[in-house]
Amino acid sequence: MAASHIVIDHNDIKDFAKRTKGKPAVVSDTRGDGGPGVLRFDHGHDNQGLEEISWDAFFEIFEAQELALMLDTSGDNPNFNKFVSRHQAG
Repeated sequence: MAASHIVIDHNDIKDFAKRTKGKPAVVSDTRGDGGPGVLRFDHGHDNQGLEEISWDAFFEIFEAQELALMLDTSGDNPNFNKFVSRHQAG
């Protein structure tokens, strides 16, 4: 990935998901002991172990964990995304 962009705006994140046909999800086996789980987007392939959640639940976890979304802006992989700490991203 040659270039990346960090996104925290909820509307921009929803726009990315819509553009890439992704749905908000968590990794099911990371929700143990009352924890919120690890966020992902379910793009309908290789989605074993993902549990779809509402946008409200998604952004509640996103904000509680102070996450940011890293996107590829080089054009090499327009579907690339990775959740990172806002503190490490900034």
